[in-house]
Amino acid sequence: MKNWLFGILLFAAPVWAGDEQRPPIAEQPVVELTGTVTRVQIAMGQGMPYLEVKTAKGTVRLYLGSMRYLVQENFTPKAGDLLEAKGYKMADSVVAIRVELPASKKVLKLRDENGWPLWMGGRRRGEGGPD
Repeated sequence: MKNWLFGILLFAAPVWAGDEQRPPIAEQPVVELTGTVTRVQIAMGQGMPYLEVKTAKGTVRLYLGSMRYLVQENFTPKAGDLLEAKGYKMADSVVAIRVELPASKKVLKLRDENGWPLWMGGRRRGEGGPD
């Protein structure tokens, strides 16, 4: 019985360790954006908050994170703000990893180094963060 239990624990250890695991979104290519916020869609009950950003290559929808986390982090972008961001490229949008508003020196970290959402505690409860 002990050998059977040991075998299961040995097999499961890499899964529990979490160091190698990443959420599916982290398999997407990482892109960097620089542009101007043209629309802010951050309102309670309005689905996933996002920003529309006008870049040199066109307008991009940049999804952020939970509304609760944005309020907690005092993240209040406005149309006209210059923005720099890093995120995962999806088919027609970008899911933010990190967003910076240089004029206000505000940096919002949304995902940890493995892609886990910080508003959910990250994979290791928010330790570390993307740069």
